[in-house]
Amino acid sequence: MADNNPDGGLSADVFIMEDKLSKIRSQINSKLENQKNLAIILSAVEENMEEQKNEKTPVAYFVSFLSLLDQCIKGDNIVDKNLAATTAYFLDIIFPFTPKPLLKGKFADILTKLAPPLTHPESEAPLVRSTIGALESLLLAQDHQQWISSGNISPKRALVGLLELSFDPRPKVRRRAQEAVNKILTNPPASPSPNHVASPICGELSLQRLATLLEERGSKRSNNKEVNSSMIHCLQLITSITSANAWPQAQIEPLCDVLLEISKTSDQFLVSSAFAAFDGLFSSMSNVIDVEKFTKVLDIIFDLKPSINDGHLAASWLAVVAKALESFSTLEPNTCLSKIPAVLPIVSQYLSSDSSDIYISASQCLIAIVTQTIPDNYLLQPTANNGISAELYETVDETITFIAEHVEKELLSIKYQHATKEILELITAVIMKLRSRCNPDFLGILETVGEWRTSETDNFPHNKEAEDVIAASISAMGPDTVLGVLPLNLTGGTQPGRAWLLPLLRDNIRVADLEYYKKNILPLVDFFETKINDAPNKEAMHIKIFQTIVDQIWSILPPFCDLPKDLITSFDDSFAASLSDLMYARVELRVPICHALRLLVESNIAYSEGAVADDLLIQEQISIESSKKHLEYLSTKASNMLSVLFNVFSSTVPESRGFILETINSYLQIISKSDLEVTFNKVCGLLKNSLDQEAENQANKKDDTPKLSSTMMDLIVAMAKYVPESSYNALFSIFSSTVSLPNDVLLQKRSYRIIAKLAETEEGRRSIVQFIGEIENVIVQTVDITHNSARPSRLTAVNLVMDLLPESDLHFIPSILQEIIMSTKDVNERSRELSYQILIKMGHRMNQGGLIRNSRVPGFGEDTPDSQATLIEYFTMVSAGLAAQSPHMISAAITAISCLIFEFKDNLPVETLVEISSTVELFLTHNSREIAKSAIGFVKVEVLSLPEDLVRSNLKELLGKLMRWSHEHKEVEEAIPEEDRKLVANIKKTRNRAKKQKEADTEEGTTTTDGQGKKFVSAYEEALYDSDVSDDDMSEDESTNNRQKGKNKAVNQFIMESGDEPLNLLDRQTLAHISSSKPKKFGKQDMPKEKIATKNGKLVFKDLDNDNEDPLANKGSGIDAYLDAVKQAPVRGQRNKLKFKKSKDNEEDWSDSEDEKPQPRSSNKPKVNSKSRISKPKQKFKAKKKL
Repeated sequence: MADNNPDGGLSADVFIMEDKLSKIRSQINSKLENQKNLAIILSAVEENMEEQKNEKTPVAYFVSFLSLLDQCIKGDNIVDKNLAATTAYFLDIIFPFTPKPLLKGKFADILTKLAPPLTHPESEAPLVRSTIGALESLLLAQDHQQWISSGNISPKRALVGLLELSFDPRPKVRRRAQEAVNKILTNPPASPSPNHVASPICGELSLQRLATLLEERGSKRSNNKEVNSSMIHCLQLITSITSANAWPQAQIEPLCDVLLEISKTSDQFLVSSAFAAFDGLFSSMSNVIDVEKFTKVLDIIFDLKPSINDGHLAASWLAVVAKALESFSTLEPNTCLSKIPAVLPIVSQYLSSDSSDIYISASQCLIAIVTQTIPDNYLLQPTANNGISAELYETVDETITFIAEHVEKELLSIKYQHATKEILELITAVIMKLRSRCNPDFLGILETVGEWRTSETDNFPHNKEAEDVIAASISAMGPDTVLGVLPLNLTGGTQPGRAWLLPLLRDNIRVADLEYYKKNILPLVDFFETKINDAPNKEAMHIKIFQTIVDQIWSILPPFCDLPKDLITSFDDSFAASLSDLMYARVELRVPICHALRLLVESNIAYSEGAVADDLLIQEQISIESSKKHLEYLSTKASNMLSVLFNVFSSTVPESRGFILETINSYLQIISKSDLEVTFNKVCGLLKNSLDQEAENQANKKDDTPKLSSTMMDLIVAMAKYVPESSYNALFSIFSSTVSLPNDVLLQKRSYRIIAKLAETEEGRRSIVQFIGEIENVIVQTVDITHNSARPSRLTAVNLVMDLLPESDLHFIPSILQEIIMSTKDVNERSRELSYQILIKMGHRMNQGGLIRNSRVPGFGEDTPDSQATLIEYFTMVSAGLAAQSPHMISAAITAISCLIFEFKDNLPVETLVEISSTVELFLTHNSREIAKSAIGFVKVEVLSLPEDLVRSNLKELLGKLMRWSHEHKEVEEAIPEEDRKLVANIKKTRNRAKKQKEADTEEGTTTTDGQGKKFVSAYEEALYDSDVSDDDMSEDESTNNRQKGKNKAVNQFIMESGDEPLNLLDRQTLAHISSSKPKKFGKQDMPKEKIATKNGKLVFKDLDNDNEDPLANKGSGIDAYLDAVKQAPVRGQRNKLKFKKSKDNEEDWSDSEDEKPQPRSSNKPKVNSKSRISKPKQKFKAKKKL
């Protein structure tokens, strides 16, 4: 200890012990009896140590608690079980820090004292668990010499006791014993052998116990539940031993036999435990010295190969094989790689099984073997840097060739036809693993699978799996390789067309050659567009198919632009010019072209920044240095490309140009600063001209077309983040001039966004600090001319300014405080959220201190003295709003105070809290409901946030003021004339019935709604509004509720209005205006909506001219229609009256009245009771709660 602490301080171990004991000491006043008891015992022991003037060292604690345990045990009996459990708990804490020489020297004495709690039949679980922990530390302290000693009291005998406790029926005791065994075997004493000296006895005892239980299970015909539980406990112990790499080599083969035998059982818990034991056995062998041992295990497993139709054991054996080879590959990948040619044919035999479970398991096993046993770096080309030698490359190449030949010649044969789906899934996984190394070995497989998919006449049942194979091939080997084997054949000829390849190409291309698209795929567009233009009937089905093919060809352009390998040579000026012309001329092509242009930049930026740095195979195809050169090349094209994009952006309606702005943003990231400055100046000039022109034409302009100035401002906002520092003056000049335009809300919103964009970069934030004085002045001067719709953008700018506010500009806080307070009552949720954030930031800034120059606050005189910035001063400023003349301002001030009290309650003195609370509580009796409601909200925050004694002292007065608002209905009832009170009582009853009906109708939906939970802007709003009590839950007439019990559910009824004349409820003709069905005017929105067909997430539009899609086709033949008409026709009944069939089904239900028209029955139509009264319409709108 002294060696570790040359300064004489305590060791790290002692600090850890002291930390644990200090936590126990702190529980002296705990409400939990067990925690309090621990603290009391520790306190008594430490007092005794102090009386004896002993230092509080691990040895002192060890002696004290061991002697205390000895007092609790007399002979073989435990005198005080509670004290014994507490003492053992402390021994478990102290033993790991006790010096090992002491534990070794006193081993026999200590073990004798620990034995009774472990062996006594009445020992409770807490006592046994703690004693096991102490015994674990005791055994870990013993050396090799003591472990090999043979005596009645020896470490081996103690370990055997732990093994017996590993089968204890009590879960926590059993788990603690198994953990102790694992830790002891994981940390063997120093000896010539790397394995623990006790590992043979552990393996022998546990395996013998497992074999006995297995035999017992087989002999019993029923009641195997207890035996199964004991077997699971034994398997858990074996897992603890194997995971410690302590299983003796001589016992491996018997263990595998037993585990595989257990895997035959139908008990899933037993099988799972057996697999866990296998997993522990495999994962423990992680050293080079274990290679021979692991090889022997693999040989044993393959020697135990079951029959291919063994339904119980085959699937389990395959899972063990997959896990074993996966573990072996991490230990010795080269050896494991050499075993693949021998393993694959053995496992593949199970694909021929008649059981679907077996051949599915075989497929999953093969997938695991190929994907987990071949390291990714083994697939690289041999170079001096990656450590791949030519010999290893050849070995991997031979393995890949073997896999391909085995799949093509064996697995794709008729023998495995029933498992075609699983084999195709295996091929997909192998191709995705081997990537570019599949070429050329897997081309034959690709051709075969492609023919299966292409042949429409054979009705191949696994088209999806075949497409997955082709998609994986496109991703791994490239589109040029796949199309070389499976050409599209879209221009005619004898070969079958493969238009179905186009969606696969779109979804799986990456890191391809853009030139291949330009030369081989894009020319197809001209071919089909010529066909479309020359067709006489533009609505013909084949013309629509041609148009779909054209759209799909264009949809392939963006994937080809996702990190192309040949960007510099393929994306030349002519190709860029052709894309630009198409964006001008073809509106429908703007989306795919912009997407492609954006991907060119973003994919190279992400790749150059290391987005896929762990994918070594992609780095072989294109290096990071190449992507950086691509970006340099694109930056030379960025200026011209931005000009085109700006023009296209200006000519596109605002609702449909978001994707263009994203593309512009991508090129702004790579354009050179000089080119960007020139472009920015051009846009600024266009903005000035458009503003001047719009000012001249403002009187004559009456249309709603978007203004050019708004479009230019969008572009300036986008560029604000990237412009060089030399353009900041112009940028802030634009901000100050456009934000003050009183009649243009769109420009105001965009102006404030300039500040938000600038704040996204470090240079922009520095520029804001540089111009912060001018920004503050502009914000203060434009308070009165800001439109409400621009308020969120303005508050965002203010929020950012508060983050950067220097100490010399604290006058900005009182200058805009009133606006921020008023914004807490804004209808826009975003505005309210920002106002809370700003209020809190202001509070923190004022709490930091500083000098407020009040002479610079608008409305204050120049001789106004300065004041110190404090939190109390800030609350004084906010409280000034309580003296306002407007109820709206007073309500907003109370709301702001509530928010700030919730946030700063711990930073304010009690006197200030009392003063603020008493002031706000005065408004509880205000006549304005808006003010009173905010004051009630403050009371909620006060009760939840302030100290309990503070609320208690004011509770009587507070409740008196609150109860004023609980008797409003009584005053209303008293004011109603006597003759009208019966009407009010009826209205009240009707309201109760409507409320009950609403609750019954929404009973199912309520659970879902409640489960979702309420959403609030802030924690303050949650504290204020998260209540189960609704504003409508007022006290009702209980007698009315009682009379309603047992009645049927009320029926919704509606009042039909006839013009502007209000309905007189006392008129006898009122009943004629009451309907049980909701009255509505027939409008466009009431027309029945036809369901649009979809396929694979795409809309499918049917051809109206297609004879095969006759809308009456599903109505049956003409004869059926005639028979239906005869059945539905009226017939003459008695007295020569016409009878109409009323049922829409085949029931013979006829009406005797000529005036009655047949109506369809509706089970949803409510019945109207003659005694029905007018029900209050359901409340569909309720004032949204806001701060």
